[in-house]
Amino acid sequence: MRRQSIPADDYFEEFLSDFHHRQRQDLLKRSARSLLVERVGVWLREMEGAKWIYCGGAAYALVIVGLLTWPKETTGKEGIEPASLEVSEQKALPFERESPGAKENEQLKEEEF
Repeated sequence: MRRQSIPADDYFEEFLSDFHHRQRQDLLKRSARSLLVERVGVWLREMEGAKWIYCGGAAYALVIVGLLTWPKETTGKEGIEPASLEVSEQKALPFERESPGAKENEQLKEEEF
């Protein structure tokens, strides 16, 4: 009776190939994002205490990169002063009256062209 209950070697090989085929089909159906989340989760669960060291190092690196790439507070153009709310003194230009002959000369010049 024992001899009949043991399956043949072909059964195990076929079962293993079917099992691998089903796993591959399952992986193809899932999105890349869900696979990434699953793998990162498994990696963090396996690391236990070391994960805090890696996370702290990554956070420190991001802060340093942020500080190095943050724009400086200089204007970039020398000689330009920032706007001010104060009104500066403005001198009025002297008023000049035009002579009547100046307008006639201008009209002639326009007609020549």
